[in-house]
Amino acid sequence: MFSVAALAGAAGALPALADSSRASFTVTAAARTLVAPSAGGEGGFSDLLVSFAADDGSSPLAGVKILVDGRQLARLAELSLPASCAFTDAEHLQALCAPGDFTGGGHLTLGVRAAQGAQAGATGKVLFSVTAGNAVVNHAAGRDVTEVRVGDGPQLSVARLPVLTRTKPGAATTLTTGLTNQGDRDARGVLLWFRIPEGYAPAAAFGDFANCRYPDRAAGLVLCRLDDTVVRPGEVLRPSVPVTLLAGDDPRDGRFEYGADVAGGPTDRQLTAAQGAGRPGAGAPLTLTAGPAGGFGDEAASSYLQTGRPYALAAVATDVTGVQGATVPATFALRNDGGAPAAVRDGRTADGDPSGLLVSFPSGVRIAGAPAGCAERPAEPTVFLCARTRTLAPGEFEAYTFQLLLAEPLDRAPGRASVEGQALAGAALFTVTSGAAPAPTTIRSWTAEPGPALRAVAPAVEETGPEPSTGPAAAVTVAPAAPSPTSQGSLGAGLAETGGGTGGLSLAATGGLAVGLGLGLIGLAARRHWAGGRG
Repeated sequence: MFSVAALAGAAGALPALADSSRASFTVTAAARTLVAPSAGGEGGFSDLLVSFAADDGSSPLAGVKILVDGRQLARLAELSLPASCAFTDAEHLQALCAPGDFTGGGHLTLGVRAAQGAQAGATGKVLFSVTAGNAVVNHAAGRDVTEVRVGDGPQLSVARLPVLTRTKPGAATTLTTGLTNQGDRDARGVLLWFRIPEGYAPAAAFGDFANCRYPDRAAGLVLCRLDDTVVRPGEVLRPSVPVTLLAGDDPRDGRFEYGADVAGGPTDRQLTAAQGAGRPGAGAPLTLTAGPAGGFGDEAASSYLQTGRPYALAAVATDVTGVQGATVPATFALRNDGGAPAAVRDGRTADGDPSGLLVSFPSGVRIAGAPAGCAERPAEPTVFLCARTRTLAPGEFEAYTFQLLLAEPLDRAPGRASVEGQALAGAALFTVTSGAAPAPTTIRSWTAEPGPALRAVAPAVEETGPEPSTGPAAAVTVAPAAPSPTSQGSLGAGLAETGGGTGGLSLAATGGLAVGLGLGLIGLAARRHWAGGRG
């Protein structure tokens, strides 16, 4: 039976790993990257990023090695390697990288460009296989494949931002942005968009352009239109005024996102509808000027703004153990670890993102029943988002109980619960174990000492009452043990976010690194997030 006391005890437990004697870590490669069509084999390289982060946020990862398999890029693209890597084949499409040891996590950035003669619109994939001498990969999370696409038509992409940007209350932070056309035709008309996290606002110089529309409040979506701008293939531009954000007096950590699209493109249509009317600026229009080359690769980029404020919400999870074929309950929860109430407005946070619990179940588990307010993510049948419906006082929980059908034999298969709506939030790892059903056990006497099978079906809560009376011996068949969740829970820590950087950059050196899932994807982190021991 679920109780706050049980969850409180579970919260301090260490994550249950596939190998309990070793740490686990998550690998996340960028979902995709664009490359410009070749100009005589001399085109610039786009970034190809792979990140790795210890699931507890701070464990050392010793002897990290990365196998790069780009054989699908044959006659489509070429790779460029940092110093810690070497090609292992004559075609220079496979490589071994040995960036070394890391605390908490790190990332590696390779280069990729279109091969001479590659057709616009062609795609291929690069597979990353990451190992560490003292840790195992958590295959239930992350991503190890990046799609490489040769730009087709006008194709705008933006410069990658630092994975982490440190800021502090009341301080102004300048972010260097830029864009290029990695397609094979002119891009006529440009939409630039910026998503400003709660607790931040555009600085005065960046907050009043006549060709931009702003949200009714400081945080939110800013759309800027440059309808007369033409970006030629390979041309690199940047905003005439740097993007500058001003942190409020008490800002939370948050993610700044920005991107570009050809005017009238799908992103333009979606974001225009999402923003609504907006508030037009009254100053001079924003323009674009020539910018530095390098570091491009996608239509959008982000940087995590870290103020050092403790996170308010954390996920709590319980390990699940049962018999294969049985349906068992499993309870997860959101807990407010902050010192003030964690408010919610109509199920959403102030910046419009959903605020709730994201639970990712391992393969082999089917959801026989989901609690009210929990819904499957599209195209992800084992990932559920559970809405937070009320304000949580400090230390208070909101719990969600699922009914899980253990469809396949599992041995501590890993799953993850995390907080949605925050790029960094307390994450909890859990495991699912399902064994074969034991054969029925026959007990010859009520007065006999109960055996293991009889104890297994005893109530979880102590009950008192009269001892059974002594009677004649009778054969009693006891059913196999009914499965139930264990009381062990975990508050693991991992961080997932994409971003640019140098090959083999340690997360401890930057103070934080996300291994991310791209924009809008699931963030992994602990409340004790990568401070000092985390990258």
